[in-house]
Amino acid sequence: MNKDKVVVNGYKTISWLLWKLPSWFTYPLAAFGGEVYYWLNRNHSHLADVNLQIVLGEPSTNRRVRQVARRSFRNYVKYMVDFLRQPHLNVQDIAALITSSGWEFIEEAQTYGKGVMLISPHFGNWDGAAAVASAHGYKISSVAKDFNPPELNELLQGARRSKGIKIYSLKDSMRGLVSTLKANGMVVLLLDSPLQNEGIVVNFFGRLVRFAAGPGTLVYMTGAKVVLGYMARQPGNRTFYGCWEPIIQYELTGERDHDIRAITQGIANEVEKLVRRHPDQWYMFHSIFLTDAEIAEYERQQQSGSSKKARRARPNPNSASLKAADEHDKIKPDEENTLKSEKSEKSEKSEESKTSL
Repeated sequence: MNKDKVVVNGYKTISWLLWKLPSWFTYPLAAFGGEVYYWLNRNHSHLADVNLQIVLGEPSTNRRVRQVARRSFRNYVKYMVDFLRQPHLNVQDIAALITSSGWEFIEEAQTYGKGVMLISPHFGNWDGAAAVASAHGYKISSVAKDFNPPELNELLQGARRSKGIKIYSLKDSMRGLVSTLKANGMVVLLLDSPLQNEGIVVNFFGRLVRFAAGPGTLVYMTGAKVVLGYMARQPGNRTFYGCWEPIIQYELTGERDHDIRAITQGIANEVEKLVRRHPDQWYMFHSIFLTDAEIAEYERQQQSGSSKKARRARPNPNSASLKAADEHDKIKPDEENTLKSEKSEKSEKSEESKTSL
């Protein structure tokens, strides 16, 4: 049996077992797995500690920070249990576990006719949030990265499609999402963190971070309305609370870079409010806040960009003001003859004075 078959069969077996086993057994097991993950993967746990130290406003990675970080790791492994069980559940099964609110904001967003973008950070159970939207009768599209081997990818994406979610691969996602939004459709996007030195720099918990540029770019291109949604785990692990927040406000000016940054900052502000309420359900196990060196480089690039813009902002040679100035500086034929005559008279007087001397 080759490696791909082992991976696929392993996924099927674990998924089936987690579906069959009772949650009173699987969730405590997942909590234990989260503890092991936290203590063994010191790179991830250190980065989670640093992120949550800033979120919680603590001066150092103290006991409180580590307690919240450990709960975050436990909740993340519980999410993985939910994710692996999901292929065996239909949207009605998932919806029965969720108490939700805020649907009026989605309905309001649709009235603008520009499409609706539902966004969620790495928080709670984001796959469940998309499934419950589909359960309410909304036709939604989303993006997912491809997994290897292809058979495993088909199993994972097929589970999402079975919930009524249209999945675009990363390579053709932009065209498909733009078309969906321009048809007043609905897309669901997970706010993935960008690669280093990519994305849009925004303020988040009083620090500079990079957020993915994709959502802001799509909104700029389509004028879509943006709604933040989430599904938070309730105490006892049996139910979830899902909520759609009010439409994120933004105003387009037509200046691309400015507008995308403003939209992204609006998204970051709403994510900050959510994470502040439930920091232990935010799964951010890598570095997101810019270091001092990265901030200095970013400021240098901003200054360099401002200088280039200033150099490019030269007066248009076809502008009315320059034309008027040119006309003012031009010497008309009559004026030219007068000047020549005056110069000739001055020259003759000079010669006369020389002769008399």
